[in-house]
Amino acid sequence: MTRLFPHIVSVRGGRHSARVYATSIVLAILMPALVLAAYLAIESAHTARAHIEQSARDETLEATAAIEREVIAAQNLLAALASSPLLRDGDIEGFYRQADGISKKVGIQIVLHDMQLEQLFNTAVPFGTPGNAVKRPQIVEAFNRVAQTGKPVVSNVFFSPLYKQYTVGVMIPIFRDDRLAFAMVAGLPATRFRDILNSLHLHPDQTVSIIDRDGVFVARSLKHDAYVGTHTQQPFPSVAQDPRGAVNRDGMPFHAFGDTSALLSCRISTSVPDRVLDAPMYQALATLAIGGGALLLVALALIHVLERRIVQSVGTLGIDREPTIEEFAILFDSAPNGVMVVDDRGRIVMLNARLEEKFGYSQRELIGQPVEMLVPERFRGSHLALREGFARVPQSRPMGADRDLHGRRKDGSEFPVEIGLNPIRSGSENLVMVTVVDISARKLAAEQLSAARVERENLQRRFIQAQEHERLRLAHELHDQTGQNIAAAMLEIKSLEGVTDEAVRPRFRRLGRLLELIGRTLHQVAWELRPASIDELGLSIALANYVAEWGEQCGIAADFHCDQSQIAGLSDEICTVIYRVVQEALTNIVKHARGATSVSVVIERVNAQVRLTIEDNGCGFDMGAASGPGSLRNGGLGIAGMRERLTLIGAELEIESSPGSGTAIFARIPTEAVRAVA
Repeated sequence: MTRLFPHIVSVRGGRHSARVYATSIVLAILMPALVLAAYLAIESAHTARAHIEQSARDETLEATAAIEREVIAAQNLLAALASSPLLRDGDIEGFYRQADGISKKVGIQIVLHDMQLEQLFNTAVPFGTPGNAVKRPQIVEAFNRVAQTGKPVVSNVFFSPLYKQYTVGVMIPIFRDDRLAFAMVAGLPATRFRDILNSLHLHPDQTVSIIDRDGVFVARSLKHDAYVGTHTQQPFPSVAQDPRGAVNRDGMPFHAFGDTSALLSCRISTSVPDRVLDAPMYQALATLAIGGGALLLVALALIHVLERRIVQSVGTLGIDREPTIEEFAILFDSAPNGVMVVDDRGRIVMLNARLEEKFGYSQRELIGQPVEMLVPERFRGSHLALREGFARVPQSRPMGADRDLHGRRKDGSEFPVEIGLNPIRSGSENLVMVTVVDISARKLAAEQLSAARVERENLQRRFIQAQEHERLRLAHELHDQTGQNIAAAMLEIKSLEGVTDEAVRPRFRRLGRLLELIGRTLHQVAWELRPASIDELGLSIALANYVAEWGEQCGIAADFHCDQSQIAGLSDEICTVIYRVVQEALTNIVKHARGATSVSVVIERVNAQVRLTIEDNGCGFDMGAASGPGSLRNGGLGIAGMRERLTLIGAELEIESSPGSGTAIFARIPTEAVRAVA
């Protein structure tokens, strides 16, 4: 035993050896605390930086949504103007007066072009004023795209000499007899986009920029006038939320978090100075340095105290003698895991009783045998090469990281293990101490837990599917059988009304009206349970009808925006989940959003993700203070149901609100359903 471990030698008393022992004891106590503190400080700094980056990404998405809403409003205004009977009848002057009145109310410039891109009128000047002979390249490019696609487009930024400011043109085509007859443009001042960005309550260290297709600044939340109309010095990322480092014109390094708007064909990015991103790490390092210095002073004081105590009681502690072979054998055999020592030729030279118990061999059968006899036969060839590689560069480490390891018992059975390797030097020999941990129970528990999670998820999915089937059955039952019975009863009442006395007929009529009200109520309930249009006409039309009817019933202006082509091909499960989330969100608005006068529901598809946004301008609530039972923060039954449905298809749900600012619900749904792990 002592031949294998000659490093276990006598430690004689004396101040020098006592100081070594005192230092070792103090370091053993304080070093883990210092390492843990360093790890926590660095992790905290990484978390703080990730929070700052996520905040910048969220601000980019919020700015994109706000700018797109402004452009959509301009497109809707132009579309409404394009339907004017004056324009249809060719009364251009009358149509000018109508457009001029609207232009003054909303504060934008409206221009009508013919197919040669000649101005028929411009609300910035009186009717009949000759058009500007200089055609802006940005407007020409936008007109060509309108002529090619037949769809509304947004131009690059250009300088308007009439308004003496930079402007973005929102252009829509106007068709007559299926041909393009006119193009109408709404000139949105760049300052309008600046004001939208400044209304987002950005962090003082964040700057949001809008850049058109030519790399020209359209608007900027800070120093707008200095940047608008100028080209960017550094390329911004074209992929959403891909941060990239750059240096701005003031010489300040920063990272930009960009998003591309398909509607505007421009890029929107939020930039954060590098000093802000690096501040958490610098603060963590400074705190660690101060704490480490204080800990060093404490360690020196402890070493001094322990040194005196050890010198006084060295004989009592017994560290002035060699441990006996029996004492070492007790320690070696009492280890909770299997332990063996292997020489540089791969031969087993020592093992404890726990290893004998795990593998079923006696110590006599293993001593002197190659360690490969404990390895399954299919792995022995590769294990030999790995062992030789470890012998060339020995270091303490776990064996087979990221691989499943198995041990082979004497009876040929196998079991999963974790193995640790620790090289040791014994005289002229190079040995390796191997610890073997049987993880069969852990593997079994992990498999059972995984199976339970999958089973619970399947039960949840089947429950929701059964719920939808029951809704469909009840809807058909109410609409077909019960509705027909009520209709038959109404016909019977009408027939009885004709053969009864005049005095009794008003009662029959009242009864008929009550049955008619019951019929309408049952029809509404059946429609709420499962509208036929979601199966027959598609999700977009079903939601458009539902939102419109809900707004009419509740007296709230409700807008719905969705391009059917963007959500084409979604699975029935995803369509049902989106419909139910919108339905539950609108129900919550009626219950909780006091004072709400407008609601917006937007569905858009970005890459491989469908984004659902539901916003209201109601009373809102404090996300930090909302902690009561059934609150939105804790997730009442409605929010819990939405979150559960979305989780089962791999989607995410976020809620943002503040008192007096309304509430916004965001759902990000993958285009292909993903089985989520509960």
